[in-house]
Amino acid sequence: MSKIRQFMNIVLSAIIVALGFGSCVSQQKYKAALTEIEELRGQNSALQADKAFLSDENGKLRQELKKVEDYRKRIEERKVVYGPRPTGYKEDINK
Repeated sequence: MSKIRQFMNIVLSAIIVALGFGSCVSQQKYKAALTEIEELRGQNSALQADKAFLSDENGKLRQELKKVEDYRKRIEERKVVYGPRPTGYKEDINK
């Protein structure tokens, strides 16, 4: 009976030691993963700031484009002096 008890104690001790050494490696991997996650969060925040800046620039450009299109429409409307503009031009109307 004492031999079985000694054998069980040795087996349990070996399991506890193996789990202890295994946790050191997994703890290092966990810390490395946490640092990588923090780096990715920093990159994400930088990308979000760039996205916000570019969306503001896009909005400004759209407003300027709308101003240019409105100006072009007003210029085209001023070109017509008598009545609406012609729908089509026929060179040889008598043929």
